[in-house]
Amino acid sequence: MVAVFTERLDSPFGPISMDFGSDGFLVEIKLRSRRRASAGRRPSGTPSRAALKKWLAAACAGKEMPFPGPWSLPQGSPFFTRVWKEVAGIPAGATLSYGEVARRAGSPGASRAVGSAMARNPLPFLVPCHRVRATNGLGGFGGGLPMKVALLKVEGAEI
Repeated sequence: MVAVFTERLDSPFGPISMDFGSDGFLVEIKLRSRRRASAGRRPSGTPSRAALKKWLAAACAGKEMPFPGPWSLPQGSPFFTRVWKEVAGIPAGATLSYGEVARRAGSPGASRAVGSAMARNPLPFLVPCHRVRATNGLGGFGGGLPMKVALLKVEGAEI
Protein backbone atom coordinates (compact mmCIF):
# COMPACT_ATOMS: atom_id res chain seq x y z
CA MET A 1 0.00 0.00 0.00
CA VAL A 2 1.32 3.40 -0.97
CA ALA A 3 1.06 6.19 1.59
CA VAL A 4 -1.17 9.10 0.59
CA PHE A 5 -1.17 10.98 3.90
CA THR A 6 1.52 11.53 6.51
CA GLU A 7 0.90 12.81 10.03
CA ARG A 8 4.05 14.20 11.63
CA LEU A 9 4.07 14.39 15.43
CA ASP A 10 6.61 15.40 18.03
CA SER A 11 7.60 12.85 20.63
CA PRO A 12 10.06 12.81 23.53
CA PHE A 13 12.42 11.10 21.05
CA GLY A 14 12.06 13.62 18.25
CA PRO A 15 9.72 13.80 15.27
CA ILE A 16 7.78 10.68 14.32
CA SER A 17 5.78 10.30 11.11
CA MET A 18 2.82 8.01 10.53
CA ASP A 19 1.97 7.16 6.93
CA PHE A 20 -1.57 6.16 5.93
CA GLY A 21 -2.92 4.56 2.78
CA SER A 22 -5.94 5.68 0.77
CA ASP A 23 -8.11 3.28 2.80
CA GLY A 24 -7.15 5.05 6.07
CA PHE A 25 -5.00 2.14 7.27
CA LEU A 26 -1.69 2.87 8.95
CA VAL A 27 1.11 1.81 6.56
CA GLU A 28 4.30 2.84 8.35
CA ILE A 29 5.65 4.57 11.45
CA LYS A 30 8.94 6.37 10.89
CA LEU A 31 11.06 6.99 13.96
CA ARG A 32 13.37 10.01 13.81
CA SER A 33 11.44 11.34 10.85
CA ARG A 34 12.99 14.00 8.67
CA ARG A 35 9.59 15.26 7.51
CA ARG A 36 8.94 18.77 8.77
CA ALA A 37 5.14 18.80 8.56
CA SER A 38 2.12 16.61 7.92
CA ALA A 39 1.44 16.13 4.20
CA GLY A 40 -1.25 14.93 1.83
CA ARG A 41 -4.99 14.73 2.19
CA ARG A 42 -6.32 12.81 5.21
CA PRO A 43 -8.27 9.77 3.96
CA SER A 44 -11.59 8.82 5.48
CA GLY A 45 -11.08 6.52 8.46
CA THR A 46 -7.71 7.99 9.42
CA PRO A 47 -7.57 8.82 13.14
CA SER A 48 -7.62 12.48 14.10
CA ARG A 49 -4.40 14.27 14.93
CA ALA A 50 -5.55 14.56 18.57
CA ALA A 51 -6.19 10.80 18.79
CA LEU A 52 -2.78 10.03 17.26
CA LYS A 53 -1.04 12.43 19.65
CA LYS A 54 -2.76 10.78 22.63
CA TRP A 55 -1.79 7.30 21.42
CA LEU A 56 1.83 8.29 20.70
CA ALA A 57 2.18 9.93 24.13
CA ALA A 58 0.92 6.74 25.78
CA ALA A 59 3.24 4.56 23.68
CA CYS A 60 6.26 6.74 24.55
CA ALA A 61 5.29 6.54 28.24
CA GLY A 62 5.21 2.74 28.15
CA LYS A 63 1.44 2.44 28.40
CA GLU A 64 -0.48 -0.09 26.35
CA MET A 65 -3.25 1.63 24.43
CA PRO A 66 -5.01 0.37 21.30
CA PHE A 67 -4.11 2.23 18.14
CA PRO A 68 -7.00 4.64 17.40
CA GLY A 69 -7.47 3.62 13.79
CA PRO A 70 -7.21 0.73 11.37
CA TRP A 71 -3.92 -1.14 10.97
CA SER A 72 -2.82 -4.67 10.29
CA LEU A 73 0.34 -6.69 10.64
CA PRO A 74 2.85 -5.87 7.94
CA GLN A 75 3.01 -8.20 4.95
CA GLY A 76 6.31 -9.82 4.14
CA SER A 77 7.77 -13.24 3.63
CA PRO A 78 6.00 -16.02 5.54
CA PHE A 79 8.88 -16.02 8.04
CA PHE A 80 8.85 -12.23 8.55
CA THR A 81 5.06 -12.32 8.98
CA ARG A 82 5.34 -15.03 11.67
CA VAL A 83 8.08 -13.04 13.43
CA TRP A 84 6.08 -9.80 13.38
CA LYS A 85 3.05 -11.66 14.75
CA GLU A 86 5.14 -13.06 17.63
CA VAL A 87 6.68 -9.68 18.40
CA ALA A 88 3.28 -7.95 18.31
CA GLY A 89 2.30 -10.24 21.19
CA ILE A 90 5.17 -9.30 23.53
CA PRO A 91 3.56 -7.36 26.39
CA ALA A 92 4.96 -4.11 27.78
CA GLY A 93 7.65 -4.76 30.36
CA ALA A 94 8.70 -8.06 28.80
CA THR A 95 11.48 -8.85 26.36
CA LEU A 96 12.42 -11.83 24.24
CA SER A 97 15.76 -12.66 22.66
CA TYR A 98 16.13 -12.95 18.91
CA GLY A 99 16.55 -16.70 19.44
CA GLU A 100 13.36 -16.97 21.50
CA VAL A 101 11.39 -15.15 18.81
CA ALA A 102 12.88 -17.47 16.16
CA ARG A 103 11.80 -20.56 18.13
CA ARG A 104 8.29 -19.18 18.70
CA ALA A 105 8.04 -18.38 14.98
CA GLY A 106 8.84 -22.01 14.19
CA SER A 107 12.42 -21.52 13.01
CA PRO A 108 14.87 -22.34 15.78
CA GLY A 109 18.34 -21.16 14.88
CA ALA A 110 17.08 -18.26 12.75
CA SER A 111 17.93 -15.52 15.23
CA ARG A 112 19.87 -13.52 12.62
CA ALA A 113 16.84 -13.63 10.32
CA VAL A 114 14.73 -12.31 13.22
CA GLY A 115 17.16 -9.39 13.36
CA SER A 116 16.52 -8.77 9.66
CA ALA A 117 12.76 -8.83 10.25
CA MET A 118 13.14 -6.34 13.10
CA ALA A 119 15.25 -4.03 10.90
CA ARG A 120 12.45 -4.04 8.29
CA ASN A 121 9.56 -3.64 10.76
CA PRO A 122 7.42 -0.80 9.39
CA LEU A 123 5.24 -0.48 12.51
CA PRO A 124 7.37 0.04 15.63
CA PHE A 125 5.27 0.44 18.80
CA LEU A 126 2.52 -1.78 17.27
CA VAL A 127 5.05 -4.50 16.48
CA PRO A 128 7.27 -3.51 19.42
CA CYS A 129 10.69 -4.46 18.11
CA HIS A 130 12.32 -2.55 20.99
CA ARG A 131 11.25 -5.53 23.16
CA VAL A 132 13.52 -7.90 21.21
CA ARG A 133 17.07 -8.12 22.50
CA ALA A 134 20.30 -9.95 21.87
CA THR A 135 21.22 -12.75 24.24
CA ASN A 136 24.28 -10.82 25.41
CA GLY A 137 22.87 -7.29 25.35
CA LEU A 138 20.27 -5.03 23.82
CA GLY A 139 20.92 -5.42 20.11
CA GLY A 140 19.93 -2.68 17.68
CA PHE A 141 16.89 -0.49 17.18
CA GLY A 142 15.80 1.77 14.33
CA GLY A 143 15.15 4.64 16.72
CA GLY A 144 18.62 4.30 18.24
CA LEU A 145 19.79 2.58 21.40
CA PRO A 146 18.94 5.51 23.74
CA MET A 147 15.31 5.32 22.55
CA LYS A 148 15.22 1.53 23.01
CA VAL A 149 16.59 1.84 26.56
CA ALA A 150 14.15 4.66 27.42
CA LEU A 151 11.15 2.71 26.10
CA LEU A 152 12.15 -0.43 28.00
CA LYS A 153 12.66 1.59 31.20
CA VAL A 154 9.26 3.30 31.06
CA GLU A 155 7.67 -0.11 30.43
CA GLY A 156 9.41 -1.50 33.52
CA ALA A 157 11.49 -4.07 31.65
CA GLU A 158 14.72 -5.37 33.14
CA ILE A 159 17.62 -4.10 31.08
